[in-house]
Amino acid sequence: MPEIQVVSGEYSYLPIERVHFGPGSISRLAEELDRIGSQRPFVITGQTIADKTGLVDVVEKASGRKLAGVFSGVKQHAPISGIKQAISDAHNARADSLVSLGGGSPIDTTKVVVKELSENFAKPTLAHFAIPTTLSAAEFSYSAGMTDDTTKRKTGVRDPRLVPRFIFLDPKITINTPSWLWAATGIRSLDHAIESVYSPKHQPYVDALALESITLLFQNLKLSAKNPAETSSRLACQIAAWMSFAGVQSVGTGLSHAIGRVIGATWNIPHGITSCLTLAEVMRHQARKYPERLALVAVAERNDLKGLSTDKQAQYAADRVQDLVKDLGLSKNLSDYGIRKEDLPSIARDASGTSEYSMALDVLEAIL
Repeated sequence: MPEIQVVSGEYSYLPIERVHFGPGSISRLAEELDRIGSQRPFVITGQTIADKTGLVDVVEKASGRKLAGVFSGVKQHAPISGIKQAISDAHNARADSLVSLGGGSPIDTTKVVVKELSENFAKPTLAHFAIPTTLSAAEFSYSAGMTDDTTKRKTGVRDPRLVPRFIFLDPKITINTPSWLWAATGIRSLDHAIESVYSPKHQPYVDALALESITLLFQNLKLSAKNPAETSSRLACQIAAWMSFAGVQSVGTGLSHAIGRVIGATWNIPHGITSCLTLAEVMRHQARKYPERLALVAVAERNDLKGLSTDKQAQYAADRVQDLVKDLGLSKNLSDYGIRKEDLPSIARDASGTSEYSMALDVLEAIL
């Protein structure tokens, strides 16, 4: 019998208390607020959700009580000026819990508000209830990104205590999300999952979740973007986003994410779009280093791989991601966002340091 290889590693669980998922799961919000004794929930969201949808009213009704207040000034990439205002407004409203409503920026903003109102965790923290409307999976992350208003540089904080305590994955809440944003953040989740699989720290527990996430996204993302009212496919994508992030804190992310962090805030590119730009090309390069790992991705994509070598399967995995991005109408180039050839060396340095500089520059040149 062949020897079984025992993989050594470490997996860290985050202090998420409960995830409610399914159509109408937002109705459990009142129950959870009652459980912790919160009577003054404060909502943090963006202007579009506050002004152009009825979701704040939906949240207030689901809470079973009057909201202490609403901050709707969150902008893309979470500018620090907006975070400071949210901190002030939540404090003045005497909030006893915080509800983030929206994508990654409202969720990350709320994490920082939790941290600051607790005086960097010196005092008890307010419970954070996350109600995501996109597939960014920020609700499952223990880090929060924010952007300096002046330099447009992304900074961040990381601490397990930043992760939301309660999460509600309700596909009905996502119906008003713009189709392009839903689809782009779905590619972002695909990025989480794929980079977990070919991470040098990969491990079986994370592999299982990440590979199932890839399968669900390939099966459901196009349908869910085309028909938002089809809640079963929307929920499948939400579950996939959840699975995609299950291992990030333990195995990390790779070059696709690193480039995205550099170009996102500086050139005002949405996080989901950065993954649409970078993922397939990074995969092509990683397929040369880790063909067996990328071949697993090809299988999860449900491709017909009969007769293909492992190397060919690995490259085909990247091609299929590029095809999916194209089918979703999200094919872009760096130049579409004002990035010039002379910008590429500094982006490559910031994204990779010295270890992967050549690969990063090759990727950037290919997608310019």
